[in-house]
Amino acid sequence: MFEVILRATIAFVILYILCRLLNKKLISQMTFFDFVAGITIGSLVASSIIMTDVPILVSMVGLFFFCLYVFITSIIAIKSLWGRKILEDEPTYLMKDGQVLEEGLKKSRFTVDSLLTNLRKKNVFNIDEVDTAILETDGTVTVLKKSPYLPAMQKDVFNVQVSRGVGQAFIIDGKILKKSLDILEKDIEWVKSVLAQHKISSIEEVFFAQIDKQGVVYIDKRSDII
Repeated sequence: MFEVILRATIAFVILYILCRLLNKKLISQMTFFDFVAGITIGSLVASSIIMTDVPILVSMVGLFFFCLYVFITSIIAIKSLWGRKILEDEPTYLMKDGQVLEEGLKKSRFTVDSLLTNLRKKNVFNIDEVDTAILETDGTVTVLKKSPYLPAMQKDVFNVQVSRGVGQAFIIDGKILKKSLDILEKDIEWVKSVLAQHKISSIEEVFFAQIDKQGVVYIDKRSDII
């Protein structure tokens, strides 16, 4: 028991010092690599405490060098643009100029549903309100709304807008969502008429389509069709 307490004390002191040297990067600007590195560091510390058959010095040396490598990669990322692109990747555009970028979704392994979920977390319930959406290197999605949907300024206080409700998607990736049509109390003929109004001849041409409470329809065509 005494050995475990001693090992825990030594591991705690060394881990605290190493984390201070890492300058809290694992918390403040956590990328996927930082997340994995943090888990690995925790596993190394836990193993050094529990595995009493391994000398504490050996465990601490391994922990020290692993933290050293993390520190070196962070320095490389700061000093070199090329190194930063390799180690931390780059932000990926998911939407730009109000259009969903299919290549961005594929690159990020994002589905339309994942995009909509992240937009709702940013209090965006209708995709046509978005000008730009970017997947950051820490896994969060930042959103820039179109100018009419930006927070009201003092001059706009008395210009009250009617709520648009939550947008209901009815086409995703060229396929009609029948459950959505049931909720909207619409049918396939209505979908065809809406597409015809937007000069779209086939449902397969549509990557994403939604309608809001006020009847405003947003349609994003497939990039390989445009």
